[in-house]
Amino acid sequence: MRANLPRRTPALIIGLSLAGVAAVACGIPASIAGTNSNTSAQQPTRCEISLERVQGGTMIEGRVTSDTTINGSYTMAITSRSSGGSTTIRQSGDFQATPGTPAILSETRMMGAPGNHDVDLDVRVSGRALSCDQAEL
Repeated sequence: MRANLPRRTPALIIGLSLAGVAAVACGIPASIAGTNSNTSAQQPTRCEISLERVQGGTMIEGRVTSDTTINGSYTMAITSRSSGGSTTIRQSGDFQATPGTPAILSETRMMGAPGNHDVDLDVRVSGRALSCDQAEL
C-alpha cells in the first residue's frame, strides 16, 4: 500500500509558500520613491493615517510629509462600525506640503473606539499614487 503523502507534499509546500508571499506583499505599503515603507523617514514623500483615542471617540487624521515642496490630491474613506450597522464617509481635496511640516489632509472626530474605524487614504503627487497604512495610536 502506497501512502498519498508524497503526492500531496509538493502542493502543500507550494500553497503555503504562496500564502506567505501574499501575506508579505499585502503588508508592504507603496511609496512614491519606491517599494519601501511609506512611513520610513528615508522616503522623500510619506503619508500616514492616525487614529487616536480621545474623550468620547476617536480622532482620525491623514497626513503627508515631504522632503521637498509638493502639490497633490487625496481621497480618504472612513468606514465606521457600530451595533446599528456601518457607514462610510468619503473626503477628498488638494493639498500642498512643505519640507519638514506635515500637511494635515483631513481631521475627523468620530464616535467609538479606534478599532471601530477602517480608514483608506490614497494620495496622488505628480501623477503617482501613494497608499497609506493605518496606525492606531
